[in-house]
Amino acid sequence: MYIKSKHFRLEELVPKELFNKYGEKCWDFLDPRLLESIDTVKERFPEGTITINNWLWNGNRNWSGIRTPNSSYYSQSSMHSWGKAVDMIFSKYSPDEVRQDIIDNPDIYPHIKGLELDITWVHLDVRNRKELLKFRA
Repeated sequence: MYIKSKHFRLEELVPKELFNKYGEKCWDFLDPRLLESIDTVKERFPEGTITINNWLWNGNRNWSGIRTPNSSYYSQSSMHSWGKAVDMIFSKYSPDEVRQDIIDNPDIYPHIKGLELDITWVHLDVRNRKELLKFRA
């Protein structure tokens, strides 16, 4: 049995091509710490929508979860390439508001160890670190 997200569909976390090839097996490709972390974010910021990938609804976001080598955004060293990162867009909250909540509450977000700053979305990841790394692209 797979560990799954409580609040996000698998299609929101993987690109269309990967989902079409592997289906439900794609849950294997996602770090459980990432799934727990994004569920916590949704529970802390429940109003409105959080968009990761939206290709399932004919949207243009396909690479905001896992990225494979055929993505123009692919980098072998990116946490996205290893099922350990997502980029989130919030309809009711600002990226700075969400980032500040993560920074201020490490006990609530124990697995988030990467947080990109100065961007218009929220990039978070579950890299192997003891403390939160705040970085700029």
